[in-house]
Amino acid sequence: MTADSPEPTTDWEAAIFEFLETPVPEPVLKRGETTVADVLAAMVAGSAAEPYAQAWETVDLPPGESTVVGSSRTTAPIQAATLNGTAAIVQEIEEGHNTGGHVGSGIVAGGLAMAEHADADGETLVESCVRAYELCARLEEAIFAMKAQLNDAVPWLVRNPHATWTTVGPAVAGILCTDPDPSTVHETFRLAANRAVVSMDDPYTEGPPSRNVTAGASAGVGVTMAQLAQAGIPGSGTTVKTVYEPFEDLLPDGFTHLFADLGTDWAITENYFKPYPSCRYTHAPLDALREIDAELEPEAIDRLLVETYANAVDMAHTSPETLTGAKFSIPYVLARQLYSGDVTLEQFTPDAIANEAVQALAERVDVQAAAEFDAAFPENWGARVTVEFRDGTAVSGERAYPRGDYRDPIPDDEFTDRIRTLLAYGLADETSDRAIEIVRSTSGHSARDVGAVLRTGGQSSHDEY
Repeated sequence: MTADSPEPTTDWEAAIFEFLETPVPEPVLKRGETTVADVLAAMVAGSAAEPYAQAWETVDLPPGESTVVGSSRTTAPIQAATLNGTAAIVQEIEEGHNTGGHVGSGIVAGGLAMAEHADADGETLVESCVRAYELCARLEEAIFAMKAQLNDAVPWLVRNPHATWTTVGPAVAGILCTDPDPSTVHETFRLAANRAVVSMDDPYTEGPPSRNVTAGASAGVGVTMAQLAQAGIPGSGTTVKTVYEPFEDLLPDGFTHLFADLGTDWAITENYFKPYPSCRYTHAPLDALREIDAELEPEAIDRLLVETYANAVDMAHTSPETLTGAKFSIPYVLARQLYSGDVTLEQFTPDAIANEAVQALAERVDVQAAAEFDAAFPENWGARVTVEFRDGTAVSGERAYPRGDYRDPIPDDEFTDRIRTLLAYGLADETSDRAIEIVRSTSGHSARDVGAVLRTGGQSSHDEY
C-alpha cells in the first residue's frame, strides 16, 4: 500500500524530496563504491581492537541476516548498524569530508545492515549510500559551522564529528535499500531529522564509552527510524521546520542554499581517504614532516614546531594513554613517524603508545595556531613543521592539505593495498583475494555476499538463520 507523500514544509525539504528520486551519474556511483569499500575495510580493522573484538562475539544479540563485521555473527539490522557504526571509527582510518565530519561511516553501517536484511544487491547499496551522503554532508556542514556557538552554550553537546551530527544518513541509506515507495523515504527522512544522538563527554581521549559507541548509536537510531517509517510511523514536518529554521540566520549564507545544488554538485566526489590511521588533524603535520628532505635523527632534534589551524591545536597533548588519545595526538603521531619511519595500525597498541623513546620525543613537539592556516580552514587543512636541531640549525616542510584529499588522491593500486591491509588486520588469515575484490566492487555482488566476506568463520551468505 502506497501512502500519500508528505508535503514539504520548507524549500530545502522540497529540494531533498525531489533529489531522492534524481538519477545518480555513473562517475558519482563509482566514487560511492570506493567510499563504501573504504568504510567497510575500516569497520573490519576497528572490530579487531579491544574491547570490541571480544564484545562483538559475546554481546547478546537477536537473530537476523545482517553481518556483525569482523565477527562470526549476524543479527538484526538495528544491532548490526550499532556495532558496525562503532567499529567504523575506532581506527581513525575511515573517509571524511572537508566541510563536515566523517560522513560515510554511519551511512554505510545503516545501508549494509538494511541491505542484507532486504537481500538487496550491491548496486542498490552503493546508490543508497550516495544519496544519503549528499544529504548528510550538507547537514553536517551546517552544524559544523555552528559548532563553536553550540559549544559555548553546552560544552559537551557537539564535540564529536564522527557520524553523530544527525541520524539522517544511516536512516536514508537503509530505507533506500528496501525498495520503498517515496512516501516512506520522505517519512524516514523526517523521522531521522527529528532525532539527534550526542556525546556527553570528551571524545578525543576516552574512545569506547563516548566517541565510538555514540557514533554506533547514531547508526542504530537511524535504522530504527527507517523501520518505524516502514511500519507507518510518520515524521514531523513541523519539528523539522522548527529545529532547522534558525540555521537560516545563523549561517553566513543561510541554510536553504546548501540544498539548492542537490543532484548537480556531488559532495561525495570531494571526500577524502586517509593514508594514515589517525585523526586527520594530524595528517598535514605528518605530511609536512615527510616533505623534509633531510636526515632526521631523533637524538639530534631539540624541538619540532608545528604551525597549523586553530582547531588542530586541541590535538597538542604529548602523553596519550589510550588508542584514541594517541590517534588524536599530533605530538605522538610525529614522534612515531620519526622513531619508526611510518605510522601504522600496530603503532597504537598500549605497548607502542607507552614506548619511552617515542614519549620523550613527543614531549619536544610544540603545536601552535597560525593565522595563514586558520584562514584557509576548512577548505584547506594545512600545516608547517619546523625541525630545530641541537646544533642550532633548522629545516621545514609544509603542506596546504593532507595526502588523500580529493586534490591529491591516493593512487588506485595503493588504495587497494590499503584495503588489503585493513581487512587482514581484522580477518587475519581469512582475508582472500576474493574478499578484496568483493569489497572493492560492491556493486557487482549481493549485499549478503558483501557481508559474508566481512565475517570470520567462513559463513556463507546462504546459511540458514
